[in-house]
Amino acid sequence: MNVSRRSFLKGAGALVISSVAVSEPAGLALAQTAGAATSIKPPLLPSQLDSYLAIGADGRVTGFFGKIDMGQGVETGIAQIIAEELDVSFNSVSLVMCDTAVTVDAGGASNSMGIRHGGVVMRNAAAEARRVLLDLASARLGVPPEALAVSDGVVRVQADPSRAVSYADLIGARYFNVTLEWNKQLGFALEVKGKAKPKPASQYKLVGKPYPAVEVPG
Repeated sequence: MNVSRRSFLKGAGALVISSVAVSEPAGLALAQTAGAATSIKPPLLPSQLDSYLAIGADGRVTGFFGKIDMGQGVETGIAQIIAEELDVSFNSVSLVMCDTAVTVDAGGASNSMGIRHGGVVMRNAAAEARRVLLDLASARLGVPPEALAVSDGVVRVQADPSRAVSYADLIGARYFNVTLEWNKQLGFALEVKGKAKPKPASQYKLVGKPYPAVEVPG
């Protein structure tokens, strides 16, 4: 079954066509240059970074989260996690939740399972996305990744902040086409990770902070 994400990302300018699948197709090697933004959409697979995150032409971030929010604040928490790892504003993150056509099966969200399990998946995906974006910015700006800093989705050269490039310019409306390490399990047991390590809690600016009367856009 082929399903379009166009309706979800139309406002951000991203064109996404997803096919529901679990096994790796033989042709997945197409356009697999690590860290190279591409117009070719990989299939919807647990091992694909694009199955969890997209950045639109306007720089807005969409997270694809295979769980529901039953009033525990899961939607807000996951949006905070994504924004934290990517160094974007909380209000620039939207979520598509629990749509089996466009999200990976991450199991239920009863009690604290939404954050306890699903949060780890989305944190690792967002951390890897940031790493890839810094690599792209490094190539664009001609400095090593460690010489860069990110704020509100804009990557700047620390020694010369006037030299900068936005996430939108780097990959907006295109795809990461990056493979994650996947434990070959779905539901509660789903685990993915990339080369990047998530931020330590000591660096959190958003996660765990209250957001009264703030709604996640979407």
